[in-house]
Amino acid sequence: MSAESLIARNFASAEIPQQLSSKPFLAALPELTAAAEESYDYCLSYTNGALSLDALKDKALTGVCSNFLTPAMQRRLRQPFKQQLLGKALGLKAQRKQRILDATAGLGSDAFLMAASGCEVTAIERSPLVFALLEDALLRAQLTGGSFAVIASRLTLQQDDFLSLDARQHQYDTVYLDPMFPAGRRKASAKKAMTLLQQILPAEDCPEQLLSHGLKCADKRVVVKRGRRSPPLAAREPSLQCKGSTNRFDVYLP
Repeated sequence: MSAESLIARNFASAEIPQQLSSKPFLAALPELTAAAEESYDYCLSYTNGALSLDALKDKALTGVCSNFLTPAMQRRLRQPFKQQLLGKALGLKAQRKQRILDATAGLGSDAFLMAASGCEVTAIERSPLVFALLEDALLRAQLTGGSFAVIASRLTLQQDDFLSLDARQHQYDTVYLDPMFPAGRRKASAKKAMTLLQQILPAEDCPEQLLSHGLKCADKRVVVKRGRRSPPLAAREPSLQCKGSTNRFDVYLP
């Protein structure tokens, strides 16, 4: 039994926004009742207007959501993206905006930052649960209006398995990969989200295929996010690296 089969929802199906393509998935989840609570490990609920995930048997792991409107995100949006580690790894040029495929979107913060830089970003997430959290965050950004809506207009979401894409029909300037790695010494909120997602999502069991397929879909480069001390993806040495204090970006040139 998969972890995603042990999830209930703590809201009525009528509360799910009509704009969400993930509404059928959310509506199909069993509604949580007091009598059946012991049967589930996780619960989706709306907290302060945001779709969030709670671990029912670990009160330390609650309120995990995707959110592009946080003060932390706004601080990052104010920083020149080309001076940030990810911006350097992408090799952005002022005269041309890239077409980027975020092939392992997760909660989408990096995809949103790339879209904020002016790039056209397609973000793929294979888990229907995580995709629902991500889509809810993008909808809230759209409804906020202003610069958030402009950024959201450059970000397209797709619920799919990256490895199933036909590389001949999906070509991008850059493919971005962020396979999950141990949380390590990260901020508490990031560590909480990582811990909960690691419990639910299947491990990435084919790193060689992930990188190989990325190179087929990328015209210019594949950028892989790794922990600073993690080995290279698929034990393949990158063409260059951009290192930070807790993580790094490995760049592979096709």
